[in-house]
Amino acid sequence: MSVRLAAVIALAATVTAGGCTYTPGYFPYLIPPGPIEQTHAKPGGRGYFRDFDPKSHRLEVKPGGLVNAPLGSQIVLVATVYDKDGTPRRDRRVEWIVEGPGNIIEADESGVTRGRGYLIDNKRAVTHTSYVPKTITRGNDDPKDDVAVEPGQTFVVLSSAIPGETVVTAYAPEVFNWDNGRVVTKVMWGDARFKFPEPVTVRVGGETTLATSINPTATDAGGNFRVRYRVLEGPPATLVAAGNETVALSGSGGKEAEASLEGSNEATVRLVQRDPKAGKTRVAVEVVKPSESGVGPGAVVGRRETTIEWAAPSVKLKMTAPPVAGPNRPFPVTVTLENVAGVDSRDARISVALSDGATLERSDPPPTGLDKSGALTFDLPPVSGKGKQQVTLQVVPAKLGAVTVRADAVTGDGLQADTSETVRVEQAKLQVLVEAPAIALAGEKIAARVLVTNTGAAAAANVTVWARADDGLAPAADRKPIELPAGTLNPGQTKSLDLPLSAKAAGKFGVRASATGDGNLSGTAEPLTIEVRRAELAVAVSGSKLAYLNQQVSWTVTVTNRGDAAVSNVVVRAAVPAEVKVTAADGGSVGAGPVQWKIAELAPGAQKSFTLDADAVRLAPQGAVTVSALGDAVSNGKAVGAPVEARGEAAVAIIGTAALALELATPPGVVEAGKRAKYQIRVKNQGTVSARNIEVSATATPELKFVRGSGAAEGRADANGRITFTAVEELPPGRTLTFTVEMDAAQAGDARFKAEVKAAHLTNPLREEQATRVTGR
Repeated sequence: MSVRLAAVIALAATVTAGGCTYTPGYFPYLIPPGPIEQTHAKPGGRGYFRDFDPKSHRLEVKPGGLVNAPLGSQIVLVATVYDKDGTPRRDRRVEWIVEGPGNIIEADESGVTRGRGYLIDNKRAVTHTSYVPKTITRGNDDPKDDVAVEPGQTFVVLSSAIPGETVVTAYAPEVFNWDNGRVVTKVMWGDARFKFPEPVTVRVGGETTLATSINPTATDAGGNFRVRYRVLEGPPATLVAAGNETVALSGSGGKEAEASLEGSNEATVRLVQRDPKAGKTRVAVEVVKPSESGVGPGAVVGRRETTIEWAAPSVKLKMTAPPVAGPNRPFPVTVTLENVAGVDSRDARISVALSDGATLERSDPPPTGLDKSGALTFDLPPVSGKGKQQVTLQVVPAKLGAVTVRADAVTGDGLQADTSETVRVEQAKLQVLVEAPAIALAGEKIAARVLVTNTGAAAAANVTVWARADDGLAPAADRKPIELPAGTLNPGQTKSLDLPLSAKAAGKFGVRASATGDGNLSGTAEPLTIEVRRAELAVAVSGSKLAYLNQQVSWTVTVTNRGDAAVSNVVVRAAVPAEVKVTAADGGSVGAGPVQWKIAELAPGAQKSFTLDADAVRLAPQGAVTVSALGDAVSNGKAVGAPVEARGEAAVAIIGTAALALELATPPGVVEAGKRAKYQIRVKNQGTVSARNIEVSATATPELKFVRGSGAAEGRADANGRITFTAVEELPPGRTLTFTVEMDAAQAGDARFKAEVKAAHLTNPLREEQATRVTGR
């Protein structure tokens, strides 16, 4: 046994074991049909209203349009769902709906899934377009009547034993465009080749013509058909000849008549009501085809029934008018004469009377005159069955109060009707309200509006709102007052008008509004006050104005919100002179450009400080640290107006300094009395600028006696033994001055030699002292 055969048998056994009672006994059709599972046509949720299958574009049904079919025959309708490129799409749902005679005999249930096509009842079915090609053979050996169903197609089979027209609607739910996703096909069964008399309404006591015809394109259009008319029931009416060919059947009392279709392709009779009486008369119509032998009554090949309703005209008069109107302006009135019956009336005259001094401004049609009571008269043509005639008027009231409009109608056949309406004439009333936020920011566009309401019972025409704002609230176009047209306001109607304002300065400012309208209408709003706040930033930079070369210098940057509104997204940038190098920025970002800090929000009155550290790397006689702050003014959680900006700076000069170092060199070991000792005084400038006016001096105890001073300058001793050297005007950075002092050891003891250096930049002199041991001879 092959694997495939084993799988088929296993599947059949599984389904059978699941409870299905259908057990076909012939291989390979062992799979039972299974239960019907009805499914929804569209997805649930939001997808229901969307184009959930863009590839399904158009539905087509063949044969389409009008199809003629013999009674009892079976018609196959094939549906195709195409995409935009004209390619048939597989597995697309098609729903079928049948109206009129006929039934769905079979729907496309091919496939193997449990959700395949199915019949809902004999008038509705659901099918799905096929994946594979298939052929409907009708179960016979004639290939001419086979129907091919290709991939992307599906089908239903229709039949009817009752003559008439079947309307079939095919619907593809995946096709989003309604026009493309619905196709209507009409099937005419049996006697559809004949056109029978339609139901008609006729004036009582009148007559009508009944005509039956054959479609000229019918294959037997030239046949010798006869049409038999027979009155079934209803008010008495008689069938009489419409031409020389009509034959009244003997003994029928005018209840039956025949007419021939031969030659004219239309068989006509007249139905006459001699005794006027309302009601419906049923007439049976049969098309008879004589036998070929000419013997016998022939065969009835078409049958239909029609109805003639005998009716008398009946008119009603209706009037529409507003319940309330304003003074000194027209209000509309419409008078309608309606024929509620299905037959025409005779000519009509409508009279319209106005009370309390009201006058007619205009009407359509214009009045034909006045009657004896002074009422306006309008002559109208006959009113057709189920039709109407109208007169529209514009009525102007004379005063406040009430106006009654009365209308009477009389037709040429004696029909009468009347109606009336009362219109209250009242003044309209205007109420004005200004709405705007209580707080705004300077520079902000204010979303203000004026609400004007008609609280009266009549319409207010040509309403205009006039608004004024204080100087701190400038209108968008600098117009004072601001004019806002509102047009016509019906009773109870409110219109909202935008009032464009901008806050120009801080403070409290008022907005006032009033409204005017026709008829001296006016209304005034309560004044509204808007508090305009400002957002203001201030930047302060503090630090030393002097910085020394190769030393650290620091500044403190403080950003303060001095306004009464919050500022958000504040960016602080500090630019330093090129002669300094930033070493620390207190959380800020340091790069090639300015140092930058960010503040998410700064509340009113709040401040934020940052420390900026740098090294002075080059001399600069004049420089500055420049700081800017930029942020957004915040109102109701949103940034409004132009950005808020502030700047600050601090001057700084980078200077050098002289740094003198004193070194005193003494003779080594001990000095014997009577011998000479040399002392060296070295002065070095370790600073960055020249030292000026350097004065070097020295003193010694009595154990030492001055001999001479030499070196960078000549030294001399005064009467007190103080040794001084000639002042040196300048000592450049990095240079050293060396002074030599020669002393004789005069007597034994512990000698002391002291050197002292003064300079222009020194507040206190530099001093150095050394000891020397003088021994005896």
